[in-house]
Amino acid sequence: MSVHTAAVGAREPHTFQAARATARVTRRKLLLAVGCLAVYPLLVSLPLSESLPPAGQRALVLAVVAVIAWVAEILPIGISAPLFVMLMPLLGIVTTPQAMSAFMSPAVIFVLCSFCFAAVFIRTGLGYRVSLWLTPMFGQRADRVLLAFMVSTALVSTVLADVPTAVVFAAIAVPILQKNHCVPGQSNFGKALMMGIPTAATIGGVGTPSGSGLNVLSLNLLRSTTKTEVNFLQWTAVGLPFALALTLICWWILKRMVPPELAVVEGFDDLRASRRELGPLTRSERKFLVLFLATIAFWVTGYWTGLDMVTVAMIAAALLFVPGIDLLTWDEAKVRIGWDVLLLIAASSSIAMAMNSTGAATWMATSLLGGLASLTPFLLLGAVIGFGIFSHYLIPVASASLAVSVPVIAVLAENAGVNPALLIVPLGFTASCIMLLPIDPCPLSTYEHGYWKIPDMMKPGLIMSIAWLILLTGTMWVARMAGLF
Repeated sequence: MSVHTAAVGAREPHTFQAARATARVTRRKLLLAVGCLAVYPLLVSLPLSESLPPAGQRALVLAVVAVIAWVAEILPIGISAPLFVMLMPLLGIVTTPQAMSAFMSPAVIFVLCSFCFAAVFIRTGLGYRVSLWLTPMFGQRADRVLLAFMVSTALVSTVLADVPTAVVFAAIAVPILQKNHCVPGQSNFGKALMMGIPTAATIGGVGTPSGSGLNVLSLNLLRSTTKTEVNFLQWTAVGLPFALALTLICWWILKRMVPPELAVVEGFDDLRASRRELGPLTRSERKFLVLFLATIAFWVTGYWTGLDMVTVAMIAAALLFVPGIDLLTWDEAKVRIGWDVLLLIAASSSIAMAMNSTGAATWMATSLLGGLASLTPFLLLGAVIGFGIFSHYLIPVASASLAVSVPVIAVLAENAGVNPALLIVPLGFTASCIMLLPIDPCPLSTYEHGYWKIPDMMKPGLIMSIAWLILLTGTMWVARMAGLF
C-alpha cells in the first residue's frame, strides 16, 4: 500500500465520524425547528387566562420560541434575531413601527461603540501593555498570580467589553502556563487561571454601566418600561465595590476548589523583558488614552451636564475615525464588531417592549410572581436576585433573559410599592452571572485553550453564584438605605 493510500485510509474514519456528527446536529436542529413551528400554534390556542389578551399570549409564546431558537442556534443568531422581530407584526402582536422603534435601541448603539473602543484598545497595543504591568503585581506565588490576573481583568473590564478583556489577559496567561509546563486538561493551575480570567471579566463588567452592553440594555429596558432613570454614578456606586469584593471572593473559591499544583510561577522575567521592549507609550496609545479618559469623565459627570451616556459613547467612537486621530478604520472595525450580539440585543429590546405593551408582562407578574409582592422589600430583593441568577439554567442567553424578565419585574415592583430600579438594576447585574452554565461568549473565549471543560466550571460556578446572590442582596440593601434607589 502506498503512503498516500494509507494516509487517505487513515483519514476516512475521521471524515466519516465528522460527517455523522454534522448529520446528528443537523437532525437535532431540524427537529427543534419543527417543534418550534408546532408549539407556537399549540400554545397560542390554549385558553391560558381571560386576563391575558390574545396579543399578549402571542407575544409570550413568541418569546419562548425565540429563546429556544437562540439557545439551540437553529438558525444563525444574526438571522433569527431580526426574523422574530419582523414576525411580530405578521402575527398581530405589535405594528411594524412599534417593533422597529424598540429594535434600534440606545443599547445597540452603545454596544457598537464598545466594540470600537475594544478594537482600538487591542490594535494600539495598550491592552497588551496594561496587562503586562498589572499581572505581576502580587508576586509569583501561584495563588497570588491567580489573584493578580483576576483583579487586573476585573479592573479593565469595568470600562471595556468583557470578551476582548478576557482575550487580552488570556493571551498573556498562555505563555506563562506553557513555560511552567501546565498541560491543558491536566493542570489545576491552568484550569483555575483560565476559568478565573473570564469569571473576573464578567464580574468586573458590572462595575460601571460601560462595562457591558447588558448593563446598558437593562437601563434601557428600565427606562422604557417604568420611565425610571439611573445615572452612571448611581450604578457605579453599587457596581464597583460589589465587583471588587466579589472578585476577591471568587478568587478564594477557585483557589480552594481548584488548588494549584505549583508553588511558584516562573516566567515573570519574560514579562518584565517584554515591558522594557515596548518602550514608552506610542502616539496612538496616548491619543486613545486621552480620548477614552475624557469619555469616562463625561459619563461620570452626565448627571450634571445632561449628556446621555450613549450620546457621549457615539461621539467618542466617531472621533476614533476622524482624520488626524486615525485610530481605527471602518474596514478594521467591521471585522471586530459582533454583529450577532448587536442584533440579539436589538431583538431582545423589541420582544421586551412587545411583552410590556400587550399585557403579557403584567399577566406573568400576577400569575407567577404575584405572591412575592407581599414579601418585605429585603426578601423581595433577594428573591428577584435569586430568580435572575438561577434563571440562567432555563434561559442561558443573557439578553433574552433580560427581555423576558425586566417587564415582569417592573410590574412586580409596582405591585409591591418599591422603586423599580431597586429590583431591575440588580437583575441587570445578574445577567452577567454566567458561571452556572458557562456557554456565554466570555467564558468560551478561554475555553479554546483546552485547560477546562464545561463541567469543571459548574461546581465552583454554583458556589460563586450563591456568593453573588448573598453579596448583591446585601449591597443593594445598603444602597437603598443610603437613598440611591
